[in-house]
Amino acid sequence: MKSIFQYSFVALLVVSAMLTGCEQDKCTRTEEFTAFEPVYKRIDEMRTPSTYVAAKNLTSPGKIFYYKGYLLINEMNQGIHVIDNSNPASPQNIGFIEIQGNLDMAVHNDILYADSYLDLVAIDITTPTAPVEVERVNDVFQNFYSFNEQLGYLVEYKEMDIKRTIDCSNANWGRTDFIDQGGIFMTADASFGGMNEFSSSSVSSSVVTSGSMARFTAANDYLYTIDGAEVKVFDVKQALPVLKNEVTMQWGIETLFPMAGTLFVGSNSGLLIYDISNPESPEYRSTFAHATACDPVVVEGNTAYVTLRDGNNCQGFVNQLDVIDVSNLDNPNLIRTYQMSNPHGLSVVNKTLYLCEGTFGLKTFDVTDPNEVSANLLDHLSGFQAFDVIVLPPGDHVMVVGQNGLFQFDATDKSDLKQLSVISIGQ
Repeated sequence: MKSIFQYSFVALLVVSAMLTGCEQDKCTRTEEFTAFEPVYKRIDEMRTPSTYVAAKNLTSPGKIFYYKGYLLINEMNQGIHVIDNSNPASPQNIGFIEIQGNLDMAVHNDILYADSYLDLVAIDITTPTAPVEVERVNDVFQNFYSFNEQLGYLVEYKEMDIKRTIDCSNANWGRTDFIDQGGIFMTADASFGGMNEFSSSSVSSSVVTSGSMARFTAANDYLYTIDGAEVKVFDVKQALPVLKNEVTMQWGIETLFPMAGTLFVGSNSGLLIYDISNPESPEYRSTFAHATACDPVVVEGNTAYVTLRDGNNCQGFVNQLDVIDVSNLDNPNLIRTYQMSNPHGLSVVNKTLYLCEGTFGLKTFDVTDPNEVSANLLDHLSGFQAFDVIVLPPGDHVMVVGQNGLFQFDATDKSDLKQLSVISIGQ
């Protein structure tokens, strides 16, 4: 008869083998992720005066604005670079306006209006090398920032590349996008656009103009700004802005383009048209609906040009240019759709369309015939990332901003743009 000890020993071997087998069968996978860690700030950390400091290198350029021979380039969430562009062949980075939480801007009557997290800041730039903050309107941009009583306002996401080992029993096994237990958004999708969404001149020194990605714009002594689903209207006849109206439109409004008493609002689901003949009270006229996608717009004459792209936070799956007849503002009609690679900002001057194609560079089209735009490609510059573009009248000076920096071109010959200069990232 076998002893109890013998049976126990056998049982122990079986259990040990089972445990060893489980350990051998345990599965893990190590992957590279782009992580976006939420950054919270208290109101006292957010509300600090703007200051003018020595020039800083471009690191993460965003919106662009041309002001009387100067280029103002947003450094995302940090402030605005001041570039002396009196000689586009040799632009000089001369200073930096520190504005916490800044993403957007517009200039009217020598006053720079910029967002600073929740606030609208007015800065006198009559002398661009000596800007002075003259007013701050508190708590006007509430819709972009969520609030946590313990942590404060969620102001941005800090991007970083990390490696993470995941067990196959983890609920996030096999997922390309997820939020971990620490509240950090993780993505293995390389196409993800991020959490936060860049010779002497013959141009008149009075010219001011913004790029097509603008969420701030000024017209008729009024400033229009996007805040979530609202457009907020400020009276800026004087230097001190006064909030006059809040017009609810729809979630997903992204860009503003004013022309001849009309405000064209680009949204991720359509082009909205508002009458601003009474500038304090925009009045809805019509909508041109399209597939869900990121959507800046520019207009020349009776024709609107709208780019739609996938990526970023727009949940879109199309990359195209829509050419729209807006001769009847109450009934806009599609003229034709053209397939593009990954269109971003655009500008149109004297029947020439300049279109940023993201990592595919910049394209130039003759749009004299809106039914034959793609057949009239004049030039395609590649080798850099193009986010937004400004073209100064009469159309021979082109400025492009993107992840690689600021590029400027001589467009005297529309079919052969010549690079004038570049300020690269890190310069």
